[in-house]
Amino acid sequence: MNGLTRSQPCPQCGADVVWTQNAWKVGETASAAYVCANGHAIDPQETRQCPKCGVHDTSVLSDVEGRQTFRCARCRESFAHPREANTAPSEIAS
Repeated sequence: MNGLTRSQPCPQCGADVVWTQNAWKVGETASAAYVCANGHAIDPQETRQCPKCGVHDTSVLSDVEGRQTFRCARCRESFAHPREANTAPSEIAS
């Protein structure tokens, strides 16, 4: 698997998804997001960038009171978003 292909398929149609620039449009702004061949985009808020290895292939483990915990599919690091100040990725419980 390359760094641009998500480990999980599109939740809407099951197709492979690829990290694509300017795919998520909100108003007049656009940001990168995962998109499948059928044009379904995954909200970038659901695929935060891993602070350890830098890929966006992450899954939400929990979402409590505005604080989400993610796990990276590439390096298996668990991390929180938003991160607390002065917290290294390895200090987040796996």
